[in-house]
Amino acid sequence: MDPVNTDVQQTEIRKLDPTAKNELEGIDRIKAGSVVFDITPNSHWDARDPQYGKGGSPEYPLRTAVEKRIKPATEIMQLQNPEVRIETTNLCNYTCIMCPRETHDRPKGYMPMDFFTSIVDEVVSMGAKQITLVNFGEPFIDPTLEDKIHYAYERGLRTYLITNASLFHLPSKSKFAKQFDHKMTKIEAAVRAGLTEIRLSFYGATKEIYETTMIGGNFEQTEKNIVLAKEMREKYGKEITSPTTKDVIKSPEISMFYLEFGKEGSSKDQQNFLDYSRAFADYIEVWRPHNFGDGRDYRDIKVEKTSCGRPENGPLQINWKGIIVPCCYDYNEQIPLGNVAQQTVEEMLKGTAYEELRRVHTSGEFEKVPYCDSCDQLCERNDALVISTNPKHQGRSKENIMKSPNTMADFIMGDEEKA
Repeated sequence: MDPVNTDVQQTEIRKLDPTAKNELEGIDRIKAGSVVFDITPNSHWDARDPQYGKGGSPEYPLRTAVEKRIKPATEIMQLQNPEVRIETTNLCNYTCIMCPRETHDRPKGYMPMDFFTSIVDEVVSMGAKQITLVNFGEPFIDPTLEDKIHYAYERGLRTYLITNASLFHLPSKSKFAKQFDHKMTKIEAAVRAGLTEIRLSFYGATKEIYETTMIGGNFEQTEKNIVLAKEMREKYGKEITSPTTKDVIKSPEISMFYLEFGKEGSSKDQQNFLDYSRAFADYIEVWRPHNFGDGRDYRDIKVEKTSCGRPENGPLQINWKGIIVPCCYDYNEQIPLGNVAQQTVEEMLKGTAYEELRRVHTSGEFEKVPYCDSCDQLCERNDALVISTNPKHQGRSKENIMKSPNTMADFIMGDEEKA
């Protein structure tokens, strides 16, 4: 990896994010994490260490020392959840109304390819079956996204990502795309690289609704991009078994998501979206927005709380610089649990910080981790799902669906058997 070129590339892509200037303005992550860090620090990593945050970045790009401690496949622990979420970038070109981008102040950039492949190799040996290439950002901003998709595909992994679809038409700068005899768009390269599933966040079937909800978006261009995605699937998609129906289809499977901000019933806007989306999507889901931890207040925080199940059951969430957080709702890394730039995944999962978070969720002492305690995911949320044509949701109650919040919907969390 060339640190100089990577630095230049990081600077260029940061221009796409209108909130990049927010970084490091004083979030006290240790205070927010509370009791999780009032314990004996892990021997390899601690949130108070001055090395905090170094990882997938030009100044600290590799895991050479860590890789020497990774156990052989016959001895390494196996993941509880076969899905691993890797944030390829936390940069985003939108400032949507439901998303707390304005308070997102952690370092911004994208995960270097060498760092990504090292993590993927490790989690594959631990039983990973799917890599979800997203967290708090627009994945297609990452110039190496298509290379990451292809690497995961070659390792036999399903790949899933969530996108606003705004950048599909741009030229791919990936090494994967350069091997072909013509210039290709980012969505063409992603499809040809082996993308399994793609979820399109497209909140509005009209220009007015879309551009007032997804601020910074261009309705006409994004609409063209969605059509382009379907065309690329027909032309270049690989024959796969649908993750949803188990039928043989061309990849990627395409879903479209809409947010219903009204608390009662369904709106005319929602119905317009459903009618509009049927031409593009394999299935459609309509949800009410969540609070994003402390970022919004769409849902009420109730007195009665139960664990969301994530600390015990996963999926594992690895951010672009290697920081491990409990879940995607911790968008500002207020509960950092480890750093895979300095730890193996197994060391992190067995570390004192992660163990303490599991204990808090098992005991119900959520007040000891204020960020968790204020999260709506601990509260009953059976009204969160409004409408779903997802075949995996049919015949199930909303309460049952809420027990499976991860994207691998055939992996049932909680006490139920795996489907």
